[in-house]
Order: sequence, then structure tokens, then C-alpha cells
Amino acid sequence: MKPMTERPSRTRRAEPISRRLAKNGRVTYTFQVDTGQHPDGRRIRQRFTYSTLAEARREFRRITAEVNDGRFIGRNRQTLNEVCDAWLLSRRDIRANTARNYRDALGYVHRNDIGATPVQDLRQHHIDSWVAQLAESGGRGGKPLAPATVRLALVTLKQVCEYAARQGLIARDPAQYVQAPRQRVQRVDASDVWTREEVATFAEIAAEHRLHAVFLLSCYGLRRSEVCGLRWSDLDLTRGTLSVEQGHVEVSGSQHAIDAPKTSRSRRTLPLPPDATTALRALRARQQQETLAIGVPWDEDRHVCSNEDGTPVLPRTYTGWFRRISKNADLRSITLRNLRHTSVSVMLHRGVPASTVAAWHGHDVRMTNSVYGRVYDDGLVTAAAAMFGDDGGDAPADATGH
Repeated sequence: MKPMTERPSRTRRAEPISRRLAKNGRVTYTFQVDTGQHPDGRRIRQRFTYSTLAEARREFRRITAEVNDGRFIGRNRQTLNEVCDAWLLSRRDIRANTARNYRDALGYVHRNDIGATPVQDLRQHHIDSWVAQLAESGGRGGKPLAPATVRLALVTLKQVCEYAARQGLIARDPAQYVQAPRQRVQRVDASDVWTREEVATFAEIAAEHRLHAVFLLSCYGLRRSEVCGLRWSDLDLTRGTLSVEQGHVEVSGSQHAIDAPKTSRSRRTLPLPPDATTALRALRARQQQETLAIGVPWDEDRHVCSNEDGTPVLPRTYTGWFRRISKNADLRSITLRNLRHTSVSVMLHRGVPASTVAAWHGHDVRMTNSVYGRVYDDGLVTAAAAMFGDDGGDAPADATGH
């Protein structure tokens, strides 16, 4: 038996509120409001129920005013996890590497109770608690997460909440005033990088490798994605220049992609040092012979860092070769990233201006435009010469991590 519904005595014709009497004797007050339209034009009609007539009248006025002003947010049970997934799908304009970073960051939402929270119930204190939990025990085995990782997770969640507000899922952004943990600027220590002598030793041992020329480019500070993404069409061996136009990145697991440069400053043209030019000419001739041997026409868009059959070398494979050469050379174990830091450190130590070092490596020196200025080719030639030149000391100077 349905509850009895009757119209309360009205003093306001604009408030169509009905009184409902349940079988248990409970009285409620209800009304319906058109809150919008479906994509096919059908109206969206929602029912609202309250315990008292006064509350029903107050909410009727508020809801109808918000509907008329376009500010009404209807009840939605979408969870934060579902909104995170929808936001990521909407970001079609981002680099593959950026998408991977976002997925990793949102993993800290999906693996936490906060992810199951209806997004309309999410409040700042929920996010504050989540950030604190990540900082304290959000890592593997309950270990603390690094401040940089917590910051990335929060920045990503802030974008999700902004998206939810734009989509009309929430009335206000609960993450707007959440403070990220402080992140100290990490400086590269001398123990993290090689000396110029060690770089020279690596280059000498790497000369035995088929891709010696590519490893030289890593010694000169190019990113792994940049050397793995370099094509022969990006090189002018007559003029001696190299243009960074794309990167070869790992997305997840065995998946990899060709992506745009990391930043606008990463897209740059550099003068090739003489030793790199010589090595690249030799590699080009060798690869042309390899294509001839397997009956494949030469392609200028072939990757410089490629296998004998012309397929691009995977970034993780390149890293493995780097480690093996380093071990064979009996050198201290460092990462390819720190080989790049070595290039920065050596150039700064040998007096190359910071603006030139930044331009060579595709960095932002975070200085004013007048200080950053325009770097001329002569300055970049000097920067390259600093790596294997004869003058200057061997000890690397500390450099801010980039």
C-alpha cells in the first residue's frame, strides 16, 4: 500500500509541496522540479523529500533558484575513481609519458579508500587525510612516499576535482585549498655523477659497441628518450647539426611510443661535436650496408638508435646496454639520467654559462628572460667542447637536478 499523499494548505502557489503519510505514521514533504534536459531533449525531473514543511519550502526556493541560474548540481553517485577515469580519458592532448605519469599518480587514489567515495561527498578533510597517509605510509611495504611523488599525486587529483566542477558534478572544489608537502630542491652530489675522466673511459669502451655514436650523444647530455627517438632526417652531417624533434618513451610495461619533446625548450637544434659527427657518419654507413644486406631500401626516417633489421631499440634495452658497458669499463654504477647530470656538472664546472648549459640540455634555468637571453651557436659549441676538451679540471661541480 502506497503512502497517502495530500496537499498541505498552501500560502504560496509557487511551492507545489505535497504531504506524504507513511504506513508507520511518518510524515514527509515532497516536491518535484525540472532540473535540466537529457541529450535527447527529454526533461530531467527530480523528486526531493524532507522531514518538515519549513525545510521543504526552504529547499524548494534554493533549488529552483539554482536551476534558473544554471547553478544547480543534481545528486550523482559517481565515485572519485570513476571521475578520475573519465578525466584521464578526456586528456587526449597529452604526451604518452605524461599520461603514464598521470595513471601512476591516480593509482594512489584507486588503491585507497578515498577512491570509493562519491565525488559529491568528498571534502577537504578527506583529501588532507589522504595526503598525510601517502606521506607517512603510501609507498611499497608501508614506507613513506617521497614528497615529490605525493606532490604529483595531489596536483593530479586537483586537476580531477577541477574537471568535476567544470562538468557540473560538484558545486565546489574540495582540493582547492589542500597544501602539498614541501619539496626540497635535490642537488646532484659528486658521488652521483662521473668525472670527465670516467666519461672518457666510458666513451672509449663504448667504441666497441655497434651504437657507439649514440652513446656519445648520451655522454653529451641528451635524454634517453631523445637519443632513442632521433632519426637520420633529424641530422645534418654536412653542417654538423642535430635537431631534437621527438622522443621514444616507454608508456607502461612493454608498451612504448614516439612522443613530442618534453617541453618547448626541449625542441632544439645543437651543433654536433667533431667526434660525434665522425661516429655518426660511420654508423650511418654501417646501417646502410645492413639495409642492403636484407634487401630493404634506406629510409631517412629510420631511427639512429636502431637494431640491425631497422627496428627502433627499446629504451629499456638501451639502458641495459649502458649498464653493461659501464660494468665492463669497471666504472661506478650511475644511471643514464645521472650521465645527463654529469654533462651539466662538467659544463658548469668548466665555466660554461648557466644559460648556455640550460639551452644545450633543453632546460629551464628559472631566471628572468633578460638573464636567460638568446644563446648563440658559438656558446653551444663551447658547451660541447667542455665535455672532452683538454683544459680545465676533472672534478664535477654540484648542479641542481633537472
